[in-house]
Amino acid sequence: MFKYLKYLLALIFYLTVFGCTSDSEATAVDSHVIVIDSVEAPEKDSKISQKIAKYREPLEEEMERVIVHSEHAMEKVTPEGLLNNFVADLVFNIGTEIYEKPIDFCLLNYGGLRTSIPEGPVTVGRVYELMPFENEMFVVTLSPERTYYLFKYLAQSEDGMPVSGIKLGIKDDYPEVIKIDGEPFDDTRNYKVLTSDYLAHGGDDMDFFLQPINYELVGMMIRDAIIKHMENVDEQGEQITSSLDERIFYLN
Repeated sequence: MFKYLKYLLALIFYLTVFGCTSDSEATAVDSHVIVIDSVEAPEKDSKISQKIAKYREPLEEEMERVIVHSEHAMEKVTPEGLLNNFVADLVFNIGTEIYEKPIDFCLLNYGGLRTSIPEGPVTVGRVYELMPFENEMFVVTLSPERTYYLFKYLAQSEDGMPVSGIKLGIKDDYPEVIKIDGEPFDDTRNYKVLTSDYLAHGGDDMDFFLQPINYELVGMMIRDAIIKHMENVDEQGEQITSSLDERIFYLN
């Protein structure tokens, strides 16, 4: 049901704005400022409120639906956090499953994770708070030069970007150790990176994505992938969990 929530929200907005308008065409508009406070605010239109209630109530029920339980709390942390790893790993796994071809690694953005996951029950609403954006999964094929710039960006970033499929050792803001799927970085081959449409178009100053060899839309939103993973785990009678494995670490 969650994939229809944005359409319900749009319908509520439409009913609120246009529910009582006539079909006549306006030929002139006069305007002036009206200060509205708790005293001057107009009374609610009962008809519109009833229309909205039909959609608001099931929407609220869906948002409160528990989809999984978490073994422990997860928060985003720099250079590596439980939440960072959890989201990046599940997006990488589901994206690869849908893409049906090998993908080398996954890169998301630290700022895209807007809240934490609590220990215990996790609701649909919590996932919308975690990932409120309509970001789609993209596979971007990069040259070895652009891929290396990606790792330089990660090494110089003040935030621990969510990644999966790599190990990055940083020394003095330099990518000293780079391993992809357990293998050292190869400067003679292209790499496929699973990311969001926001980053694929240069968001968060990730300019290395702006000169790709290829862009490919996977066909699922990141938020939907998170919910799908949680529902799959719950169907198996398990809880979601995460761990730290030094996928991004600092060298002395």
